[in-house]
Amino acid sequence: MEKTTDKPRQTLSITRKPANIATTTTDTNAGTVKRTGKRIITRDQLPVARVSIGKPTYNKPGAKPKPKATRRPRQPPRPPKTPPSELRARELSDSLNNFTVWRDRLPLAIGIEKQLFRHIADLHLSASKRVVNKLLHWHTNHRAYLLAVGRGGPRFNLDGTEAGAILPAEREHAGRILAAIPQTA
Repeated sequence: MEKTTDKPRQTLSITRKPANIATTTTDTNAGTVKRTGKRIITRDQLPVARVSIGKPTYNKPGAKPKPKATRRPRQPPRPPKTPPSELRARELSDSLNNFTVWRDRLPLAIGIEKQLFRHIADLHLSASKRVVNKLLHWHTNHRAYLLAVGRGGPRFNLDGTEAGAILPAEREHAGRILAAIPQTA
């Protein structure tokens, strides 16, 4: 059941007060301006307790202060997680250090990936194309490898046999990459 009221709703109307510009006066003795409807408080009119330096107290007189919130002890930073592809690339690099060509960072033959995949299959290692590409990127962008390519000479297979020569364009490319690497003191 709904109750109905017979009283009509009243409308609310708000009217502005007329602006009175002529009521602004200046007190020459005190150096303050008094306006109607506004109150100006100067520093000497403030109570002594509020002028004190420091944090203002808003507690009631006689009230107990609020206890400070206790913080949890800061946790030590977590070590960064190493992606599995990087772990496998390191494992593969360690197994390839048995080859003097790899260990001495001599220029590698073009198409060395096939030999790397044969090595992975022979040792029953777990490595994907991503792992091999990441490992080759690390190896071929190393300063010692770029210097060896910049010197020129033959390229080598994993077993140490020669597999072609380094072209002048490849030597120039290695020089440009070396120039872009920042020198450490």
